[in-house]
Amino acid sequence: MQRRRFLAATAALAATGPALADTLPVPPGNSMAFRVLRNGVPIGEHHLAFSRNGDSLSVDVNIALLVTFAGLPLFRYTAAARETWTGNSFTRLESQVNDNGTRLEVHAHKVAAGYDVVGINHNNPARSYPEYTAPPDTMPLSYWNKAMLEGTLLNIQTAHCYPAIVNSPGWNRLPTAEGGSITAQCFNVRGKLRLSVWYDQFSQWSGLAFHVSGSESYEKITA
Repeated sequence: MQRRRFLAATAALAATGPALADTLPVPPGNSMAFRVLRNGVPIGEHHLAFSRNGDSLSVDVNIALLVTFAGLPLFRYTAAARETWTGNSFTRLESQVNDNGTRLEVHAHKVAAGYDVVGINHNNPARSYPEYTAPPDTMPLSYWNKAMLEGTLLNIQTAHCYPAIVNSPGWNRLPTAEGGSITAQCFNVRGKLRLSVWYDQFSQWSGLAFHVSGSESYEKITA
C-alpha cells in the first residue's frame, strides 16, 4: 500500500512539472550548482549557467576543486566549458580544463555525419586526441540533460566518446548542500565509464557519484 501511495504521489508531482518531452530541461532561474565532496569532505563547487538567444541555448559550465592535506594543496582542478544548443539539438562544445597542471581542451561541432571532435593536451601533444567524427546521437557528458543517457557520451575533458550503458536501481533520498534532501532516480553508467547520476521527477539533475583516487559525490545547492 505504501509503495502504491509513493508511486501515485510521484506521478502527481510529475504531472504538475514542466513538459520536458519537447524542451530542454533548463532549470528554474537558469542556473544550478553543486557542492563537491571527496571522501565526505567539501573540495569545491560545480556551477552551470543557462542563457537563451532566440532558438539558441548556451550552457556555461565552471568547476573549481582543491584537495588539501594539513592546509597544503595536493590537487587542483578547474574546468570551463560552453555548450551551444539550437532547438533541442547539441551543436557545439568548447572546453578548457586544468587537471592539476595538465591543460586540456576539447572542441566539437555538428557536421553532416555527426560531430567533428578534437582533443588537445598542451602539456603532452603526443597524447592529444586526433580529430574524428562522433556519432549523431552524441551529447556532452555534462549531466544536466538526462537525454545524454540515451546516446553517446562525449567526455568534455578527454574528447573520448563512450556508448551510454545504463541501468536504474530505483529512487533514493539524496542530501542537499544545505542539509535537506531530494527524491531522485539513480542511473548507473557502466562500461568504460563508472558513475552514478540522479534526476528528480522533473528530469532535473540532482546528484552524482564516482571514484577517482577517492569517493567523489555531489550535493545540490538549493538555496
